[in-house]
Amino acid sequence: MRNFSLMLATLAALALGCGGGSDATDPGPNPQDVLSDAAAELPPADTTEPDPGPPEVQEPDPGATPDGIDALDCPCDQDPGPQDVPPTDPGPPPFNPPECGTMTYDWRGLIPGPGEAGFEAQLDAKARRIERSWQTFNADAMGLNTDVTIALASTADRDAIQTWLHEHDDWDFQGFYDKTPREVVTSQHKVAGLYGGVGAAADAFRYAVLRDQGYPCDEVAQARTHLLRAIEGLHTVVAITGAPGVIARGIARKDLPGDGQATTMPLFDGEGRPLPLEKNNGTWREDFSDGGQYPNLIWEDSVSRDMYVGWAAAYASVWEVIRDDPAFDPALKDRLRADALAVARQLMVVRDSGYDLELPDADGRTTLHGWLNEANIDGQIYLEGFENGFHATMALGIVAAWVFVTEDPELTTWLRDELIAKRELPRIVAEQAGVLLDMGLKSNFSNYNMAFTGIWLAFRYLDDPAVLAMLRTAVRDQMYARPGQNRQPDEIGYSFYDFIYAAGRAGMNAWWPMATEPEADAVERGMTTLRDYADAPYWDFEKRNCPDAVCDCDDTTVASSECTALDGTALTVLGCVGRNCDLVCVQPLPMRTLGPSNYHWRSNPYIPNRGGSGAALLPAVDFRIAYWMGRHFRRPNP
Repeated sequence: MRNFSLMLATLAALALGCGGGSDATDPGPNPQDVLSDAAAELPPADTTEPDPGPPEVQEPDPGATPDGIDALDCPCDQDPGPQDVPPTDPGPPPFNPPECGTMTYDWRGLIPGPGEAGFEAQLDAKARRIERSWQTFNADAMGLNTDVTIALASTADRDAIQTWLHEHDDWDFQGFYDKTPREVVTSQHKVAGLYGGVGAAADAFRYAVLRDQGYPCDEVAQARTHLLRAIEGLHTVVAITGAPGVIARGIARKDLPGDGQATTMPLFDGEGRPLPLEKNNGTWREDFSDGGQYPNLIWEDSVSRDMYVGWAAAYASVWEVIRDDPAFDPALKDRLRADALAVARQLMVVRDSGYDLELPDADGRTTLHGWLNEANIDGQIYLEGFENGFHATMALGIVAAWVFVTEDPELTTWLRDELIAKRELPRIVAEQAGVLLDMGLKSNFSNYNMAFTGIWLAFRYLDDPAVLAMLRTAVRDQMYARPGQNRQPDEIGYSFYDFIYAAGRAGMNAWWPMATEPEADAVERGMTTLRDYADAPYWDFEKRNCPDAVCDCDDTTVASSECTALDGTALTVLGCVGRNCDLVCVQPLPMRTLGPSNYHWRSNPYIPNRGGSGAALLPAVDFRIAYWMGRHFRRPNP
């Protein structure tokens, strides 16, 4: 019997605290998994029954998987998902894209393309506007995703962006307005791993879709150029640290106004002690690359779980797309794999804690939120026998991604023999993945985003049918729609979650298309959100759907619980009872009325009011990864 009393005590500790700011435009992560000091005093594992805990949290039966079968003997035929998953190690599919310009292809995407029934030309046109805006302004400075600010006073520049995006269809903003994109940007924010990573993955998927559906030759070539720019960025965030296997949390341009003007700090003081003395969630450093390759860049250390899983997703998605493509230089491919292998092997190192699966920094310490081991509660708190399903989900997907890219025998053996066979990460995911995710009103959607990113990588890059069967059950009963629980992802319409759930349940993988048709309801929920997503340019203007609902940590109640949103949706306000004392509603808000966010898939969809000045040109990289993921993931062969 697992120690569920300890788990519930941890849940309670994680739910404490009212600190922290809005997640609408901050490119850094929300604080995660904050534990009370009492957690360190928790007793060792025992055989006590689960404590009932707070009303909104109910634990699954610890003795079985959610389907009531023995997780250690989880045969594929007991899972309600697809049964015709190919055997292990099927090898890559043949690389045979159609000739560019033909617009002919013989496969179907999760989201239909122009050669398929159900293709939505209006949504495709919006995706193109978002792409033009993102590539031109948000990715211009560093080749990876950033937020940018264009001052409200710069009305001519802002009007020019609007006109160019909606009345033109080209990619040459300067030719239209006689200003470069950087000349209209008043503040350039940093690249951060989560958003930079999924942005690069979206670049890869978009290029693959255009290549594999025979789009016009110039568009395919341009998408390849965009992807090459992202690949350079992926090398930069490894090389700039100067430490083998260490990846930056983020980077910024020193020669542009904005985050690149931050004060930097050396790694060590005069006595050789790492700085800062107390590890924090990111310190800016000068370029440490061999030969000083990046004089105009600074980098931020202390890569956290959410930033790291974004980088892993980027490497795996890029490799999936370019692996067999002769249009990419073999030397470029070798460099990508070498960088990935150096980063991946660091996960195998047993640190001073006595455990592996920790993220190292250039100063030799584990990063502040760099803990992925399944026995880790958080920080330096480990408990032998503890099973952290949240960590296990990310670790399984991340290591699977690195194995896919590198094909390293040692890393492959570690994944299959140690993490899967001996330490049973898939079983832990099937039994425990939802425990630190579903916290009812206190749920942290940054954690949900990390978990769905992790299980996406596991579905995509593992080739073990028995493991994939466990994950198909886990994504449904632990992550997407926990039985008997409310406030579940299946009701909020987050496209990223919906598409990963639907494609994963249907048996998608990098080596083969889905084995069965994906669940139509889940796909449609995701499509509705994409249709309702803000068009480009996406400015961060505030939305106050319930302006009269006022409360705080000292008085969490509101005078009236009834509210009508800006689009007419009837809402019931619960008060300031969410995580960080956030004002939340009973109902999730539809995308059409949600306030601004630079990454909706990690923002709380139950919050009715979100601020914003209107000056930030938000990247819509959340739309990009969901849309191009949907276009790239293949349904069963017709």
